[in-house]
Amino acid sequence: MEVEPSFGRSAVQRLVVVGLSHRTASLETRERFAFEGEALREALEWLRERGVEECVILSTCNRTEIYACCYQDALIVNFLHEWEGLPEGALTPYLYIKRGEEAVDHLFRVASGLDSQVLGESEILGQVKQAWEKAREAGATGVLLNSLFQRAVAVGKRVRSETALGRQAVSLASIAVRAALQHHRDIQNAIIIVIGTGTMGRRVVKELAEFHPKALYVLSHTFSYAAALANETGATPLALGALQQVLPEADIIFTATTAPHPILDTTCLTPLQGRENGKPVVILDLGVPRNTDPAVRLLPFVRLYDLEDLKALSDAHYEARAREIPAALRIIEEERCDYLQWWQTRGAAPLIAALQQRAEQVRQQQLEWALPKLGDLTDHQRRIIEQMTSRLVKQLIHQPIAELRQMVDEEDVIPLFARLFGLDKREEQENLVLEEAV
Repeated sequence: MEVEPSFGRSAVQRLVVVGLSHRTASLETRERFAFEGEALREALEWLRERGVEECVILSTCNRTEIYACCYQDALIVNFLHEWEGLPEGALTPYLYIKRGEEAVDHLFRVASGLDSQVLGESEILGQVKQAWEKAREAGATGVLLNSLFQRAVAVGKRVRSETALGRQAVSLASIAVRAALQHHRDIQNAIIIVIGTGTMGRRVVKELAEFHPKALYVLSHTFSYAAALANETGATPLALGALQQVLPEADIIFTATTAPHPILDTTCLTPLQGRENGKPVVILDLGVPRNTDPAVRLLPFVRLYDLEDLKALSDAHYEARAREIPAALRIIEEERCDYLQWWQTRGAAPLIAALQQRAEQVRQQQLEWALPKLGDLTDHQRRIIEQMTSRLVKQLIHQPIAELRQMVDEEDVIPLFARLFGLDKREEQENLVLEEAV
């Protein structure tokens, strides 16, 4: 029997996550590492070509994290520097590296919303699942990351269903809409533009639609996406090229695209100056990279909020959700231990199955030898003998199997166990049937 080179918890020790987030890096730094579309596919391919066995890239407005199965986290650190043409060590102040069980715990916290800018926010779970699905489609995942992300999604769902974090769910979209309401309390008379129909844009449009504004325009590079979202919400769909037509009348503008360059700048916003109502235009930029040129903040007739500004607003709603953190952490710890235990027993599973199969083979051989020598037996007597030998074999191998599960990560245990029970021989096992002496 051939034994896999990595098994049990030792497999988890190959897990590493390298990342930067709202806790360690500014928005200006984070937006340089937004992986979407073709850039995401290229990054996954780059990592695989350089020896990373498995990888998933989680790229959101608040974090970029690379989960990988490899022994050298320097491969990932070097990749991030090379991607942006940065000198070695330039990202050191912003990066965090977690390995093994710590990486498992980190992903479970992320999926549960405990590491989010808005505590308990609901978008991150879908983003974790989507990152995993895209990596799988690219052929970049294997047993380790597939099992890890599958469990992480389940953990995130459990935290939300078993704690009040789910019942008090908030999101960046809801925080942004709340910020807009602070400036335009009479939102029913507001003209609103939403640029972007991705996950964030869709959430914003759906939240705004509940307030029934005077006009709600949804714009996208792909008109069919805008039309589909408008059909769901009652908004008015427009192609992005029509932006300048509706921009002069806008009271509130939301941007939520992954465009690599700003969509709004001081030039295109000039027509908004000197409007009759005298109110400033509120722009809420939820894009990464930022969709609005930072210079727009200097315009006196504009109030610009980006993700850093929204963080301050989210802190005001932190206290009630923070009371649920201990309950969420208990769930995460329970799931982490269960996942690691699963890996531990998984390493021994092929050997255990081989031992059980071998034991049953020997039992059947002995029955074939013994039953003919017992003469005429009733069906009841045969069943008793079958049950007795089956129970005997199970009891004999129970303790070795239990010990193997506990010791699977100790050095040389797997090959020693295989050798002890004759499970490491490639040739046909010798016949253990005791022939009757003639």
